[in-house]
Amino acid sequence: MAGPTRTPAMCLSLFAAVLPNATSAVTLVVALALIAAAAFAGGSSVALASLGHRPMQVLLSLTGGVLLGVGMLHLLPHAWMQLGRNLDSTMAWVLVGFFLMFLLERAFHAHAHHTPDDGCCDHDHDDDHDQHRPVHHHGGSRWAWCGAFAGLALHSLADGAALAASVRADAEHGAGVFAGLATFLAILLHKPLDAGIIATLMVESGASPRLRTIVNVLYAAVVPLGAAAFLVSLPFAGGKQEAVLGIAMALAAGAFICIAAADLLPEVQFHSHDRVLLTTALALGLALAWGITVLEKSSHAHAMHAPAAPGSR
Repeated sequence: MAGPTRTPAMCLSLFAAVLPNATSAVTLVVALALIAAAAFAGGSSVALASLGHRPMQVLLSLTGGVLLGVGMLHLLPHAWMQLGRNLDSTMAWVLVGFFLMFLLERAFHAHAHHTPDDGCCDHDHDDDHDQHRPVHHHGGSRWAWCGAFAGLALHSLADGAALAASVRADAEHGAGVFAGLATFLAILLHKPLDAGIIATLMVESGASPRLRTIVNVLYAAVVPLGAAAFLVSLPFAGGKQEAVLGIAMALAAGAFICIAAADLLPEVQFHSHDRVLLTTALALGLALAWGITVLEKSSHAHAMHAPAAPGSR
């Protein structure tokens, strides 16, 4: 069967025609393949559903820290540079990204991270927050999972565009194989959780295993589709490609900050148990995002300070 084996080569050829060099094209193809595999694993494995309450909260804290750190330390500064160092314009697009993600979650209830034992947890929750704690109901309509799929698919399309924009922008600054690394990590950590949400809702709605597999495969392909669509459409921007890259990264920064600050972290904040553990996981996520950003900056600096060719001065 030559079809599946030709797919990576076709993607590589497509990306190589748009990205600055072959290294960035290979980097993006590998990153998208890993994200698709992680999403498929998250939707087809029972490992996430059986994590239990405490491990899930730790994972949410870690993921929230990575998303917040990548949004603030990586995507936002890169967007500022791509938008001609115009702070007002950059922050306006970040705010738009934040608000659009907020509306998306309100419309489709896109994120709701729970484990089977959430309802019978032995731990106490903050009394001050109990009356305000969001309650998510997974039962009901046979097609209740469709709303989550639609919202998360739109989110994943945006993630693909953000990753493609990050790789393109980083590659132009000489990041090499580290191009888009921070954005890749944030998406890689989050996609299995999202795929697990869809799978859980489908199981609870009585969907057949065949339908669950089809939907899981489709969802795993959404991020690569978003990246390909963004890169294919980028040449149509003509001389405004840098501005388009900046806008895409600013929108992604706002979306990442919204997911972390308005979805993942509040869910952890409602739990008064394991405060040190959850705070440590959050700090570890922030430190991981910061470390990757420093690594990328060092690769940028190395490229910028490379010896000039003779006669270039």
